[in-house]
Amino acid sequence: MNFSQRSHDPVLLVRKRGGFEGEWERSCHLVPLPDGTQSALLTLCGERIDVGSAELLPEPEGMPCVACLLVAPPPRT
Repeated sequence: MNFSQRSHDPVLLVRKRGGFEGEWERSCHLVPLPDGTQSALLTLCGERIDVGSAELLPEPEGMPCVACLLVAPPPRT
């Protein structure tokens, strides 16, 4: 798990697109904001999601990834 995520670093909500995986594998993950050069995203829980199969979510949708939530930075105040 990625415990080095700093609390002020932005994160994105992503999940695997439909058709790439079964519905049960489409959890809503947290991903540190990428710099645009990666071919895969590394979620806070350590899962790799290929950029081409990632769906960016504007808000939480579906089942959240509990492991990502456990290591997520606290919200800004």
